[in-house]
Amino acid sequence: MKFEEHAQECNEALNELVGKKVLEIEFKPYDNNCWRIYISTDSGIMVMSFCKDWSCPEVEIRD
Repeated sequence: MKFEEHAQECNEALNELVGKKVLEIEFKPYDNNCWRIYISTDSGIMVMSFCKDWSCPEVEIRD
């Protein structure tokens, strides 16, 4: 996948936060050089995973 396409997917996923109430944010390291941010909202959880080698984070939306 091209960087621009992946960046667009990340942007679309983050736009899911617009209009939602953020209740809690938790940051956790995992593996060696990777991190996860858990964003709890009034309608579910968004998980953003980052690794040092990645050009863009992976975003997962959980209900």
